[in-house]
Amino acid sequence: MVKRTPRITVLVSSYRNARFVARKLDEIRCQTSFEHAEFLFIETGSPERERELFAPFCRQNTNCRIIATDDRKTLYQAWNLGWREAAAPIVCYSNMDDAMHPRLLEEVVGAMESRLAGACTALIAKQPMDEQWNDWTPARIARLPLSTRFGAFVAWRTALRAEIGEFDERFAAAGDKEFWHRLSQNTSVYLIPKILYLYTRNPASLSREVRGDERWQKEQALLRSLGVKWPANLKTKVRLARLRRLVQPSFGIVPLESR
Repeated sequence: MVKRTPRITVLVSSYRNARFVARKLDEIRCQTSFEHAEFLFIETGSPERERELFAPFCRQNTNCRIIATDDRKTLYQAWNLGWREAAAPIVCYSNMDDAMHPRLLEEVVGAMESRLAGACTALIAKQPMDEQWNDWTPARIARLPLSTRFGAFVAWRTALRAEIGEFDERFAAAGDKEFWHRLSQNTSVYLIPKILYLYTRNPASLSREVRGDERWQKEQALLRSLGVKWPANLKTKVRLARLRRLVQPSFGIVPLESR
């Protein structure tokens, strides 16, 4: 258990991602708000038993916990498990193959607390899984394209469960889009105009795994029936950020602090 109430809870779900664990733990420990955050590692029936790799880190850091089940859960079921256990007033998630800038949690909590926003995201850059994967060097970040899809990262107020409900467990791969739709329809969302998250174009990702098969087609049909769309106002802000980068390549880049 954490010794004091954390300011933000981070949900990290892992399934067949043992190769990413060491890198993810280093990324988490580098967070400038590490001591003020809670990290919940959720592993549900993974054959690679990531829970055993997370365990030493959690023994060393009392603000980290493991939620493990022997039966396989979908990503959104796993996030719901974590959300129910979250001790902080703000909750977010981060995928194992993506990267959080060291100042991400600090910036998100500061923005949400000062602006009283119900949800928050940041500029998200799309990166390949290459030899510079998860590298925050300014020259590299300046070359990466910005995403107008916000599913890779969002922070929201824990108490919103009572108002909008949890992640829709009918989805296996597109539930983040549906969740974003409900968020943007029911609460204020603030976009931090800084590149603080890297989405990885992973050829083995869940969305790519199911894309094109019957599950994907059913989920797309369900999204259409629900009228789900990415928030248009945020997409417009990202497009403006793209234009600004053409004349100011350093726009949105947050320098790393020396370690």
